[in-house]
Amino acid sequence: NGVTIIDPNNTYIDADVEIENDVTLTPGTVLKGKTKISAGTVIDSSTLIDSIVGKNVSVGPMSYLRPGTILHDNVHIGTSVEIKNSEIGQGTKIPHLSYIGDCITGENCNLGAGTTTANYDGKNKHQTIIGNDVKLGVNTVIVAPVKIGNKVYSAAGAVIVCDIPNDAL
Repeated sequence: NGVTIIDPNNTYIDADVEIENDVTLTPGTVLKGKTKISAGTVIDSSTLIDSIVGKNVSVGPMSYLRPGTILHDNVHIGTSVEIKNSEIGQGTKIPHLSYIGDCITGENCNLGAGTTTANYDGKNKHQTIIGNDVKLGVNTVIVAPVKIGNKVYSAAGAVIVCDIPNDAL
């Protein structure tokens, strides 16, 4: 019904998965649980479990969307990205080698390679909230709970441990 599966012998789709037309699945893709994938999306040899994926999204290769992940329209998830219990805003890019857990990002953000939300303090999980149009340099670590305002920029290797107001560098 309009879904392209490049190699059906190396693609796994659970019975509860819903896929709209104009979706492409490459070899090694695993879709489990109540995953929903919208039109125009490409999943490149990645695993998605109980996730919701908007229109015109690209995921992978070798990315892992764990339960509770929501990707809005036009999101790009690059190579080796893990996302857990997070909502990624429209037009946001997480290019590669990142861990995003218990996080809400705004629209049109760019989380540089190696961005990590350190959401666990040894006892409890905490949430990170990232505003719109935020640009984080490579290897930025966000130690939750933290709120990052709109139009915030971080340098490479930044460690963010407190709330950041709008328009900050």
